Amino acid sequence: MVELPEWAPHVAAEIAGIATMRGNVSHRAQALLEPLHRITRYDGVFLTLFDAEQRRHVPLVRQGFDAANAYLDSTAMVADLERMDLHGSRRPLRVSDLAPLPDELPLWAEYLYPAGFREGLGSGLFTTDGRFLGLFTVNTADPRPADEATCALLHLVMPLVAQAVDPLRTVTVLASLVTGAIAGVIVGRGGAITVLPGLRPHPVLAPGRPVLAAAGARLADRQVRTVFLCRSDDPNGQEPPLLRVTALAGPEQPGSPAHIVVLLSPPPTLHGLTPRELEVLGLLVEGCSNAHIAAALAIKVRTVVTHVEHIMGKLDASSRTVAALRAERQGLFIPAELAAADRPGLSAVSAI
Repeated sequence: MVELPEWAPHVAAEIAGIATMRGNVSHRAQALLEPLHRITRYDGVFLTLFDAEQRRHVPLVRQGFDAANAYLDSTAMVADLERMDLHGSRRPLRVSDLAPLPDELPLWAEYLYPAGFREGLGSGLFTTDGRFLGLFTVNTADPRPADEATCALLHLVMPLVAQAVDPLRTVTVLASLVTGAIAGVIVGRGGAITVLPGLRPHPVLAPGRPVLAAAGARLADRQVRTVFLCRSDDPNGQEPPLLRVTALAGPEQPGSPAHIVVLLSPPPTLHGLTPRELEVLGLLVEGCSNAHIAAALAIKVRTVVTHVEHIMGKLDASSRTVAALRAERQGLFIPAELAAADRPGLSAVSAI
């Protein structure tokens, strides 16, 4: 067993404290440099988050690599790192530990060696639930490799570093604001779907389902939050027939995988509104006339008038406009595109 220096617990405690700090992930990453520098010397350092959709490392901190910056931002570097097993290893790796040899890799042969670097130490960042986040890597002009105690201490603190820079922390906090959420997903900027930690998947949030498209469309106009209803599609009848959908714009921060966050929860009080009236409300929210609503739902105009009158009474609204505003604010409507998707043969409002 490797004996750690007596000051190791103090550095670990300092990193743990940074991991719990609020604020921007870049600020926490910058704060980590001082305690990490006490663990291992370096002339160059980079701390990154991996963007799996674009296959590149997004730098949170990068110092000392001016000549190699363009390559460090490229997908070619990702291939080098994968050959060095830095995407898979949970233990710090020294350059002297690597196979293939560094001079067989463009990162070293064309950039790091010419820049004067001779050794390095790197580790993948993994969360406690097994997600690969990115890398912590240092390089030195000194050819002597890090000793075993340094490697062991870095291995000890890397989960804390991962906690500090995990971009899903902000997303999880956002999701926690939705009371009673039963399912949730993160939709990446490239369309990739990831189930939110601590929540379960749900069929209506599967790739290609109209709920996700409706959520994205309603957030496209720079909204940060939208709420509406959807059908649960539960063949076993164990869920309510309608579910509340809460969609949140993803945080604008380095390395965040979230374009939008979509959560399902039990429906709110519906004030006696029927599914058909909720569909009518979805079209009222869009500003549709009675004639447009009738055409979209394949019903008669006088039937629409009756529905609107009932809706106004149930929502205690003095006009159709007030009813639409209250429905949108409370999420008491089924969006027009979902109504069309649920009832094949009906036309969405955009097609009218």
